[in-house]
Amino acid sequence: SPYLAMMAIGKFAVVKDHWQDIEVNYYVEPEYARYAKDIFGNTPEMLDFFSNKLGFKYPWDKYSQVAVRDYVSGAMENTTATILLEEVQVDNRELLDHNWDGIIAHELFHHWFGDLVTCESWANLPLNEAFATYSEYLWAEYKYGADEADYILQNELKNYLYEARRKQVPLIRYHYRSKGSMFDGHTYAKGSTILHMLRKYVGDDAFFESLKLYLHTHKFTDVEIHDLRITFEQVTGEDLNWFFNQWFFSPGHPVIRVEHQFAASNGTLILKIWQNQDSANTPIYRLPLAVDIWVDGKKQRHEIEITKAY
Repeated sequence: SPYLAMMAIGKFAVVKDHWQDIEVNYYVEPEYARYAKDIFGNTPEMLDFFSNKLGFKYPWDKYSQVAVRDYVSGAMENTTATILLEEVQVDNRELLDHNWDGIIAHELFHHWFGDLVTCESWANLPLNEAFATYSEYLWAEYKYGADEADYILQNELKNYLYEARRKQVPLIRYHYRSKGSMFDGHTYAKGSTILHMLRKYVGDDAFFESLKLYLHTHKFTDVEIHDLRITFEQVTGEDLNWFFNQWFFSPGHPVIRVEHQFAASNGTLILKIWQNQDSANTPIYRLPLAVDIWVDGKKQRHEIEITKAY
């Protein structure tokens, strides 16, 4: 796709690295050359992790990352040569406080979701950006542990809910003011949390097998959201229209009120759950949930499904 082509010209120091038989280069301003591998050095490990996790080896013949000045955005996943904002150029003292793994993982993951398989219209942009945002969770989960990953996901949820105070639109939307309006907290933040929800619903084995099948089936083509749904249905054997309809095609989110009361006299727990969202514009959700009850230090799990407002 033409939007994934670019040319960068400047006085760069080129710091060479590699992954398997693929050249991996870091283009930085000369004074940051000695820090380039500290900044970008996890890239080969990311290439290995994502290739294995997705069951699809990095599909291009090289990978470069180029730090440029005065860039209009955070980064751009041009095929085989990602552009990044100049702020990624830091020294080792700054790296003690903050690394750039998130954006590095995000743009690299696009080389599968966005470059290898490209959304057929801006309406389907979450097929690019939700996955790239979720890759930040996947990398943190692998490299730094579940707590760090959950912290990332919690921030994504907060980002979406903050935007949702003034804007609630479907994730996949065919009517928008401009292409730029698609690059919002819905497409990125809400999209990544919905993918995590889908992963938890179908389970890890089915989730990653579905991604593998999706990539191999649609490589070097353009796709829409139903291609993703159909792939998940092929793997799970389940009709997932309900999931995609409520989370990808409907605006808003459930607003849940929960009350519980325990009667010690007969050991009965009464659990009440309401969906309080504006049902005129937002659906009543189908919510598969697990309720854990602890008795004498032992957990009893009860699978329930919420399908009504109350």
